[in-house]
Amino acid sequence: MIKLAFKDLKLFFKDKRSVVLTFAIPIALITLFAFAFGGIGRKSNRKINLQLTDLDQTEASKAAILLFDSLPGIELEQKGLEEAEKNIMKGKKSCVLIIHKGFSDSIMKGNNLPLELKYDAAQEMEMGMLQQSLIPTIATLPFNVGNPKAAIANKLMGIVANSDSNTKNNIEQQSNHLFDMVANGVQNEKKNTTKVNTQAVDFFGSNIKMTSVIDSSKNNNIGLIQAIAGTAVMMLLFSVVGIGMGLLDEKHEGTLKRLMYIPFKHENILFGKMIAANVISILQLSVMFVFAWLAFGLNIKEYLFALVLTILATSFACSAFGVLLAAIAKNRHQVQGLSTLIILVMSAIGGSMIPLFIMPEMMQKMAVLSVNYWSIQSFYDIFWRNLPLTSIDYIFRILILLAIGLILNIIAVLAFKKNILRIS
Repeated sequence: MIKLAFKDLKLFFKDKRSVVLTFAIPIALITLFAFAFGGIGRKSNRKINLQLTDLDQTEASKAAILLFDSLPGIELEQKGLEEAEKNIMKGKKSCVLIIHKGFSDSIMKGNNLPLELKYDAAQEMEMGMLQQSLIPTIATLPFNVGNPKAAIANKLMGIVANSDSNTKNNIEQQSNHLFDMVANGVQNEKKNTTKVNTQAVDFFGSNIKMTSVIDSSKNNNIGLIQAIAGTAVMMLLFSVVGIGMGLLDEKHEGTLKRLMYIPFKHENILFGKMIAANVISILQLSVMFVFAWLAFGLNIKEYLFALVLTILATSFACSAFGVLLAAIAKNRHQVQGLSTLIILVMSAIGGSMIPLFIMPEMMQKMAVLSVNYWSIQSFYDIFWRNLPLTSIDYIFRILILLAIGLILNIIAVLAFKKNILRIS
């Protein structure tokens, strides 16, 4: 028994690639998730990009913009309303804060401020974080912009409009008292930025009108889209690796050697595997989306042509990845270890496992290296953003998937000639 165990250990450590992958996978995943989630629970330097449109164009609105721009957790970018909304529709930006006309008058009268946050409901969690940054500043705008005493007086006058004359006569004294009380709160908040100015919030209010740019009532459920798209691509990658490993099994069993005696081009062996991998990939994705339609009500009928096109492009890219791994590896252990590492990393940075918006900026930029990212965004274009087939952004993502598949297939052919065909 001990000798058998020693034999297996000896064989394991003799295969240096398998040993490296055995320890590299957990180390790589620990590092990846540490970078992705490390900012949670402590102060993060990551800023939320906020588009801003000023329709009021007054001194008060310009002063408010300066205050928003000074917030440490926000990166402000002024845009026209039409351009900002298009950026949200295309998935390039998550939101736009609109300062509507009448902002300056509302500041002076102590009315609710005409502020509106248009956003992509797919980024709802990020919007919650953004509101936490905006609310304290919005609540104190009457004290930092315009005439705070007049704002408080007008606010109180509206409150006591139906009261008796004695109450109205005391409005000036009450407004001065309230101004001193809340102003002190503002000063205290400036000294301690973590303390919310509850006096200002309660008195003036800090509600922002929230409007989803995409009408979610007419679209598929955003959580359902994420669950299906993210899971489908990740599981497809694991499936095509198993298909590609058939090459190594045929080499080990001698089938590949016998096939080489047949008078035809040896590359046709690989091409046959590629065709089989593509067919199975298309079938797998199709079954997944049909199941989502039948079981969860995913609306695929309205977007059928675009869905078929995206499935074809995704299948082509993913199947090429599986065949490539089989072509460059020497045995099943290496394929299993290498594929698990690569697929999990790509799925994590590509959005299958971790929402992109909570990742550091560097990792969000790395997401474009993942097949998952381009495929998931294409499904979002179809089922959530409702982009037409002629949309440049949608076409670009499809072309990227096709380019990935083409490049990986070319490398697989070269590796096949160099590695797999070396049969003694």
